[in-house]
Amino acid sequence: MSERFIGKPCGSILVFLPDGQICVIYGDDVVKVTDVQAFNLANRTVLVKLATDDGVIGWGECSPMQPPVIVAHIEHTLKQLVIGEDPFNLEQLIERMFISPYKIAGQALAIAISGIEIALWDIIGKVLGVPVYRLLGGAYRTKIPVYASSMRRDILPQDEAKRLAELVEKFGFRAVKVRIGIRFGADEDVYPNRSIEVVREVRRALGDDIAIMVDANSAYTPPRAIEIGRKLEELGIFHFEEPCPYTDLDANAKVAAALDVPVALGEQEWDLTRFREMMFRGACDIVQPDVIKVGGFLRCKKIAAMAEAFNIPVTLHNTQPTIGTIATLHFAASTPMCRYPQEFNIEPHPFAHRLVKELPKVEDGCIAIPDAPGLGIEVNEEAVAELKIR
Repeated sequence: MSERFIGKPCGSILVFLPDGQICVIYGDDVVKVTDVQAFNLANRTVLVKLATDDGVIGWGECSPMQPPVIVAHIEHTLKQLVIGEDPFNLEQLIERMFISPYKIAGQALAIAISGIEIALWDIIGKVLGVPVYRLLGGAYRTKIPVYASSMRRDILPQDEAKRLAELVEKFGFRAVKVRIGIRFGADEDVYPNRSIEVVREVRRALGDDIAIMVDANSAYTPPRAIEIGRKLEELGIFHFEEPCPYTDLDANAKVAAALDVPVALGEQEWDLTRFREMMFRGACDIVQPDVIKVGGFLRCKKIAAMAEAFNIPVTLHNTQPTIGTIATLHFAASTPMCRYPQEFNIEPHPFAHRLVKELPKVEDGCIAIPDAPGLGIEVNEEAVAELKIR
């Protein structure tokens, strides 16, 4: 076999050697980011598009928390820090985006950075002709187990159990998640005993072989969380997510110490020192960063490295069915500590399959990782234009 050469004529040249290795030879010119666009779409979806001087397009997604604010961060704060830069200089670019606007640091900024960072990886993968997971460490696993994650509290326990049982039968899920309590509810429930009732009904419908996670979304004080947690342990739940307000690591540590069931925490966090403190204090037994909230793949990799040092599994938080899910797959494929099923939102999305062509499907409870260059997806730009909120 002879070598194959690709690359921009006046820039880097990639040499694909016969043994499968890739040699990169840099010329005087490198790929440069020329444009950054953020799109606030219908149904709370925020996408990011990056373009380069050689015509490569990269796509990312941001968690849709106050979309106009996220888009403003990108357009007025971050865009100027990326245009004209080499997308391969990821560590430098990510540090710049976190540190330059440090006086407005916070979750919203990290969410905005996430979309840009994922798009940068998409560009790098396309330039090199390889999928992102190979750049993140390669295929530790090629099929990603996922769990059916309910986003609803406005559903009767019997109806929740029925729909989850149908999804388990149809798609082979081996794990599901239900919502309990009320978000930041200060020990309140949707109605008395609803939290225990919904888990009991789901367990009855699914039997003992399907794992059940529960998500309290910061619902309880420590004593009440421990009381509820002990009842849930009797029903054989797999993990207890965010039992106390996520802002209070000590409260969650008390719950984690009192219960046998693992406590999961981390979906709201973005600061690496907070993740360190969370693990050091014993506030979680499972850590849950979100690729489109925390700042992107690199931050998630650093969190996973910390988790490995503490021997804590990583279960990514993920609610977005398009690029957010694709990013989750690439990360989980390349990260050993993603040992449990990862989150998969089961709520219907009105245009996901229009927005991203040929989204991967759940089969036998797993999703195969995309193998095309970059994120391995094709975004329908006509749909983006149509769905953009002016």
